[in-house]
Amino acid sequence: MSFFPSASRFEEMVAHREHLHRNPEVGIELPDTHRYVRSALEGLGLKVEGGPGVGLAAKIPGADPEARPIVFRADMDALPVDEDTGETFSSQRPGAMHACGHDLHTAALLGIAADLLDQPARRDVVVAFQPGEESDRGAIKTLELDLLKIDNVDTFAIHVNAIVPVGSYLYSRDTFMAFGDWFRVSFSGDGGHASAPERVGSPIRAGAQFSEALVNHAKSLSRPDARVVATTTEFLSGNTVNVIPAVGSLRGTIRTVTQEQRDKIIEAIRNEAERVAAQNRLHAEVTITEGYPAVVNHELFVQDVLDRAASGVVGEFGEMDHPSMVIEDYSYFLSRWPGAMLYVGAAVGDTPSFNHSATARFSNEALRYSFQLFRLLAPPV
Repeated sequence: MSFFPSASRFEEMVAHREHLHRNPEVGIELPDTHRYVRSALEGLGLKVEGGPGVGLAAKIPGADPEARPIVFRADMDALPVDEDTGETFSSQRPGAMHACGHDLHTAALLGIAADLLDQPARRDVVVAFQPGEESDRGAIKTLELDLLKIDNVDTFAIHVNAIVPVGSYLYSRDTFMAFGDWFRVSFSGDGGHASAPERVGSPIRAGAQFSEALVNHAKSLSRPDARVVATTTEFLSGNTVNVIPAVGSLRGTIRTVTQEQRDKIIEAIRNEAERVAAQNRLHAEVTITEGYPAVVNHELFVQDVLDRAASGVVGEFGEMDHPSMVIEDYSYFLSRWPGAMLYVGAAVGDTPSFNHSATARFSNEALRYSFQLFRLLAPPV
């Protein structure tokens, strides 16, 4: 049995993907995207729950009411990035781009919904489309929908990867993606004349020292199978050429795989900020914001996917050497139900850019392989 979409179904998914890619929205509201997805689902005759700021869900009944249902999830939000891919269907909205491939996730799941109505599965399938994955914990809101207030179900999602070849799948039997937290460090002092740096502490110098030390701390805590990443992504200080500023602030991200690593790198951030501040005659203030939990796959579910795939699925499956340091709020789905997320290869060209880049491109062919995995888990009766 082939789990690939028919030619007409693939064309439908491509049309969905290219429309969504041209019209990206950032955040959790996504009014145009919600309207488009709702229209597509209602056009199939489905009853749709939800709306902007919450997400959407619809149930496709299976042939056996006693069979264990499954929840398929796709995220819908884009990133605040100006696209630079040259695609014929590039973003028409300045400052917004589907640079993480969520347009493919949504398009694939719309295709699955249509296919399940034409060729029902044995089990009930709930398709869930969530906003706000990138920064707003949209999964939490989506999981409050009545259709998702259910027990004794499985869940599954895919994530396209812009540097993995089309036709490849990557999986983990346990932790798939990292914990993600955020830090803010502020250094403050008196400020002073740029000609007399010996008289006052410099938040710019302190920030540079802190950032470099943080990278070294992350390296020291890393293992081949469990990396630690701590990256300063914003540094604001100063506004002229002849004044040492009084304040400076840094923000960044922390990515860890284990709770022990997470605790240790947060402790290192606090200690390093205090050390650098004292060395530079400054005051330090540290704020840690708890982010997303790790995406932890359920081993038995992953093995089920692999066993099913062995019967004739097209593509290559590879086990990851270590968890991805990407973060994903699909972790909230996996905290509620057993299931998994897999990477689906979507690379274009020989030197692809990774997700979140303004030049990241995702092959439409990845839709075939995404569809295949969903249909594998809810095959036609």
